[in-house]
Amino acid sequence: MMKRMMGLLAMVAASAVADEADVYLLATVQLGGSNLAQSIFLHEPQITALEDCQEAVRVGQRDRDWQRYHHIFMRDRFQGFTGHLDYRCVFSTQRFSGWNDRARYSHPYLIGIDENANLKVERMPSQAQCASTLARLPAARRAQSRCAVGNQNLL
Repeated sequence: MMKRMMGLLAMVAASAVADEADVYLLATVQLGGSNLAQSIFLHEPQITALEDCQEAVRVGQRDRDWQRYHHIFMRDRFQGFTGHLDYRCVFSTQRFSGWNDRARYSHPYLIGIDENANLKVERMPSQAQCASTLARLPAARRAQSRCAVGNQNLL
């Protein structure tokens, strides 16, 4: 009986490690007055708490020098348009390929963040399909979700 209990505990512990969530910074820029958005998923292995991520965002915005979660928001690409930038620190068990600022944003995603800051990303066939799926979600989940294109692969 004791061996069986220990085996069960070992399986639960292994499962918990496999599903361990990492802290990501989800950065989204949305074109003002539209539903067009681009998102990036940035991960710093040494940042393991949401509070540390949020502090890195505060420092990066204040100093305009992103020592952590290094990225560049190219305002010149939005000439004549208003872009709204949103940063969210989240937990994710999903993994993403590295971000490359020169890669095309050609991967449509349905992105959801629950009340506990857990990220759920689902690859969509197109932006139009994402918008349709988003519209069909229950109101509570729809309020926590958005469609965006990314240039990183969901691994």
